[in-house]
Amino acid sequence: MKWQRPPAAAAASFEVQVHPAGSGGQVRYFRLTRRHVTCWSLVGLAYLLLLAGALGLAPGVIAGWVGSEEYRGLTAERARQGERLLGQVGRLEQLRRRSEELLLRVRMVSAAYDLPPATESAAGDEASQAAPAESIYDSAVRQGERSRARIRGQLGAVEAGVAAVRAFEAGHSDQVRATPAACPLRGDRYVLSVPYGRQRGAFAPGLGFHAGIDLAAPRGTLILAPADGVVTFAGQVPLARSPAWWRYGNLVAVAHGDRYLTLYGHCDDLKVASGQAVRRGEPLATVGSSGWSLSPHLHYEIRRRGADSKLAPVNPLIYILDHRWPDEERLLARAPDPGATYEPLPPGLDHPPIGGRRR
Repeated sequence: MKWQRPPAAAAASFEVQVHPAGSGGQVRYFRLTRRHVTCWSLVGLAYLLLLAGALGLAPGVIAGWVGSEEYRGLTAERARQGERLLGQVGRLEQLRRRSEELLLRVRMVSAAYDLPPATESAAGDEASQAAPAESIYDSAVRQGERSRARIRGQLGAVEAGVAAVRAFEAGHSDQVRATPAACPLRGDRYVLSVPYGRQRGAFAPGLGFHAGIDLAAPRGTLILAPADGVVTFAGQVPLARSPAWWRYGNLVAVAHGDRYLTLYGHCDDLKVASGQAVRRGEPLATVGSSGWSLSPHLHYEIRRRGADSKLAPVNPLIYILDHRWPDEERLLARAPDPGATYEPLPPGLDHPPIGGRRR
């Protein structure tokens, strides 16, 4: 290819000849006028301007692309940290429930010893009101803060309650051994069939006050002493002496010091005699269905001497500390029924006979 300037007459145009490499080819001619050159120059200039603009914008585009990748990475990391946060909040909630259970057990022990109930500190609750930074996990953070503050208050109450119980047990060992704080039946082959309180009786119409609890168990199951004491009665109360207590069939009564008296009704085989001293865990009788009973079960009562020196029934479930019962918190919160009427004890049943013996 060669460039040839046209004659002067055609100075307003340019001619481009393209010669092939060999001698046999045909020469190609391209004529460019000044207008053509101007147009192609403008096109080239526009291309250069676009190229320069693209090069100028390239750093921002690249930075935006890099920023988008970084944002996606941060979003993924936030999701991972959020899952970890939710897991930690779940574990805090489990710890809160566990500390609540511990506090409830301490309160039940305190109730059995007539100690003031352990109370939570409210200091941690104020700290939990501080609002964390707003985020999609704001509610989880708040829940975690509340659980942490509640755990702190509950564990503080547990620590104070345990210290009070230990101090009481160290200074009142005799009263501790005489407090009926265990279930008279062992194992898991018994169920609570009739609770304490107002119930509809099986042999009488209408509602009556059930002064104890009924524990259904297989016939022959051992009934064990829940605390140290002295047997005040073992046998069936004569009908002429008390028709109400005669209905309990074979009955065992144990005095635990001057404060508590426990009663075991509908027994089968009696293992103790009146005037016999017993220790916690020793057998008193076996479960039966004597007296007015439809099936083998134990009628268990606890009577506690109050300020008026009278033995009044209390809910035995509060004193059974070696077994878990449903709604234990409601047991502690439930106030005594002022209108409850219960059967008085036959004369002499609340005191051991003179000359009590040890087996």
